[in-house]
Amino acid sequence: MKLQLCHVRIDAMCRLYEMYEHGPRTTAFMDQIDTALNLALGEKRAADNPNFLCRSLLRDARRTNRRSRDNSRAAAAGRPLADARHRRLVSYASDGAVNAELVSYITPEESVLADEIIQELNDYALTLGAHGTECLRGLIQGEPAAVTAERAGVSVATIDRARRSLREFTEKLIVPQS
Repeated sequence: MKLQLCHVRIDAMCRLYEMYEHGPRTTAFMDQIDTALNLALGEKRAADNPNFLCRSLLRDARRTNRRSRDNSRAAAAGRPLADARHRRLVSYASDGAVNAELVSYITPEESVLADEIIQELNDYALTLGAHGTECLRGLIQGEPAAVTAERAGVSVATIDRARRSLREFTEKLIVPQS
């Protein structure tokens, strides 16, 4: 019985690979096939017919990708924006869903204040060394430390130290000292 289930799973995976080779070259389709193949590797996946298993895997892959996209959108709504001169207006729908809208109206005072803070951060980043400005740019863009380190040509530990220093400096700039 276990051998038959293994053959059914292998047959379904072969069909998915065939769909991958001969299907449309869209990103959504490729992601769906990739997710379906990952789901096929699960030990609890069982079916008597490879056609049913393949169809089930594709359906579950679509749901998984849609749920992942929705969750990442909701998570992004809670993160700070890369540009300090913009804000989000977050509200909740009646079903509990998060609605985040970009507030694009900026007062002149907000613009001047944000520009001053960014300029002071740039000046401070220059004191950290040649990698300081790359570190600040990576930090603002929200990229991983490893990517910033590779672009700057320094170690991840150096980027982590520079980021920690930039965060401490930012806190001193923004939070009034008593």
